[in-house]
This record gives sequence, C-alpha cells and structure tokens, in this order.
Amino acid sequence: MENKILQINNLSVDFLSDDISTNAVKDFSIYINKNEVFGLVGESGSGKSTVVKSIFRILPAPGVITNGDIKFQNQDILNLDENELSSLRWSQISLVKQKALNQIIDTIRAHEKITTTDAIERCNYLMDLVEIDRTYLNNYPHELSGGMRQRVVIAIALALKPKLIIMDEPTTALDVVVEKEIILKILDLKSQLGFSILFITHDLNLILGFADRVGVMLKGKLVDLDSAEKIKSGGNDEYTKKLINSIPQVSNDNQAKTDNNTSVLMQIIDLQKVYNLNSSLFSSDKIHAIDGISFNIYKNEILGLVGESGSGKSTISKVLTKLIDFNGGKILFDGKNITKILNNKDLLKYRKKVQMIFQDAFASLNSIHTVYHHLSRPILIHQSYNNYSKVERDVIIKKQIIAILEEVDLTPAESFLYKFPHEMSGGERQRVSLARALLVRPDLLIADEPTSMLDMSIRMDILDLLKNLQ
Repeated sequence: MENKILQINNLSVDFLSDDISTNAVKDFSIYINKNEVFGLVGESGSGKSTVVKSIFRILPAPGVITNGDIKFQNQDILNLDENELSSLRWSQISLVKQKALNQIIDTIRAHEKITTTDAIERCNYLMDLVEIDRTYLNNYPHELSGGMRQRVVIAIALALKPKLIIMDEPTTALDVVVEKEIILKILDLKSQLGFSILFITHDLNLILGFADRVGVMLKGKLVDLDSAEKIKSGGNDEYTKKLINSIPQVSNDNQAKTDNNTSVLMQIIDLQKVYNLNSSLFSSDKIHAIDGISFNIYKNEILGLVGESGSGKSTISKVLTKLIDFNGGKILFDGKNITKILNNKDLLKYRKKVQMIFQDAFASLNSIHTVYHHLSRPILIHQSYNNYSKVERDVIIKKQIIAILEEVDLTPAESFLYKFPHEMSGGERQRVSLARALLVRPDLLIADEPTSMLDMSIRMDILDLLKNLQ
C-alpha cells in the first residue's frame, strides 16, 4: 500500500534575469509519509522557502521551476490548472507561517458552501482544538498574545481538515515556554487528526526533538537526509556536523568583580512602570509592566536578563535608555539620578553613554539608506567638526566608519560602505547595528535579543564578537 503523501523528485528552481540566472534549488528530492513529521532545516538563503512556494505554486517572478515534479497523493501539482490548485490549497495542503493571521471563517467560506451557523460552530470547534477560549473569536489580532495568535493560525490551517500541513518557522518569534506549548499542541493535534507535517526551520536543535526524519539544505541543495536520531549523532555530511556544533556556548572568563560598590555603573532601585489600560482619567484598569525591580549593572560586566514575552524585559530596556518614563523607584547612572536629565543636551550626553541594539536588525535600519549613512549619523550627532572643512570632515568620518566596520569583522570594509540593508545577510545587518552603537564608545550596551532572528551558525559568531569587543 502506498504510504507516501508527498513526493518531490529532482526539483530545480531558477530565478532568471537579463544578466544571470540564479539556481535557488538544485535537484531537490524528498518524500513525506502519511502521519509523519518531516523536518527541513537550513539557514537563510538555503532554499527552504522556495521549496514551499513551489509546492503551493506561488513562486514570485522571476522564479521558474526548470525541472522535476511534485506529487501529492500521486497527483502532479505542476500540471494542475488554477481551479484544481484552489481546491487543493488549504483543503488538502495548508500552511502555517511565522507571521500570518486572517479570519478562520473566511478560510472556511472560501472553500466550502456552508451556512453561517455551521461556520460558527466549526470555528468554535477549532478554538476548542487549539485551546483558546471561544470568546476570543471576536477579538482582533493585536488583542491576542503571540502564542494565542499562532494557535489561531494553526486553527486556520486545520479548518478544512487537510492531510498535509506545512509549517514555515511557526515558532521563531515566540519565547521558549510558549514555543514548547505550541510544539506540544501541534503534536497532540497530529495524533488526534492524523495529518502529516513538513516543518521548516533554521533551528536544527528544535526539530531534532520531535521530527521522524530530517533533511538539511545548503545553497539550494539537500546535503543530508536521515532519521532524526542519525542526524542528531552528526548525520552524513560535514555541514550537518557544523550545525550540530553551532549551539552557542560562550564562556565568560573575565567577569567583573561585583563585590565592590565603586564598580557599579547603574543602579536600578524598586523600579515601577504602570500602564493604564483605559484612556479615561478615572479608569482604575492598570497593568504593572515593572513591579518593584531592583538590580545593579557593574562596569565591564555582562548581565543577562531573562523572561517570557510580556514579563517586562523590553519595558526595562526602554526605561533604561530613557525612551519611556517610569512611575516609581530610582535609576542611578554613575551615581546620578537619570530623572534629572531634562533638556536635550543632557539627554544626548546620556544616550552617548547608553546605547542599544535591537532584535530585528532589518527593522532598525532604514531601508532607503546605505551603511555609510547609518554610521555617519551618530558621528555627526555626537562629535563636533566646526574647525574642519566639509571635505576634511568627510575624510575623517569615512576613516572612522571603515575602522568600526573592521572592528565588527565586516571586511573588506570598503565593500560594505554603500550597501543597503536588503543587500546584506541577517548577520551582516546585525553587525552594522552593533557598529552603529559602538561608534560613540558607550559605557553600557543594551542588547535586546540580538541573535534570536539569526541562523544558528551565525549566532555563535555574533556572541563571540560581542564578548571580544566587551
């Protein structure tokens, strides 16, 4: 009896242009069995998403499938017309993405002739399946937590009872506790409903915990394919071994002495931050985002602040950088109360000493500006060039930018000066963000999840770089 639900044979995808064609996927072959979890692992640019788009036949121009076939239950997807494709998508093969949310009832009505009463009953059933209270059906996405939004996305994918669900980085933006809950819920639903899963991720360590078989992609090619147990033990390819060995393990051999009060850089004492949930002046609905937090940050120290989504980490970061005010407590920087920083001149001096790098390097860089523009801004803001001509000033600034790019291991530095954010990898963008923060030589660097959106092998590089620079 045929057990394969999806077969991809010798798939090749090219992106064509007038000058050159790029091989995004080359001779890619896998199969997925009924009721199996198949993990497909690869770093950014390896071709994972191109494979998914090929299965759904939604490759953007100028992407073209140049070879191979894709069969779902022995039906050749590449030979289907648009009507046949529409009936296949969601009803037979559905997709769960990292950041995708629409209404469940719209998905059902788009594929089935169903009464409003029956559609609502199906929605309630799906909400029960993913363990979200039915009352949330009337809520908007921004009113739900990250974990709840992802559960709704899973409910949408299950709405038409598909036989194969493709999950494209479904837990990347979630904290580790919620990630575990989502994975366990996915496996529970699979056990109940008997569907197969193609789980796409850049996190090999995650997929090894629950997949039956794992494929590893590199530069458009499938370089390894075996059982999860075999891959976990090192697999069959050197690249697999590299990924296995890329789980970050950073040692801190030069910790600051924290028993000497003179080495304190910042003191946070009984910090309070309260948000009003209602705009009314007379409303008593409030949330304590930070409730009596106290800790010290010492000079030349690396302090880790850990917590789930909504625990207050980002709020603390914004308070410490004076992006938002706080309601109670005290913050002393170099012994001075930061609440007394009132005018722009003093705020500028403080921001020079306390810098921040963000989780999403692409979002923190302006897409219309080059690396040179991004790095010249802090120099021009924090340094004076009144005694120099414009030509002399530009020469000095360029030298400083080249020096800092080399410091963060972007070499040759000249080749990065006039690149735009979209022309760089995630790791390169994060290095530019780090260079921007370091240009003014701050005393304190606040790094907000600086590696969570990076491929596993790049995370180690960034963490090592931060440690060496510190």
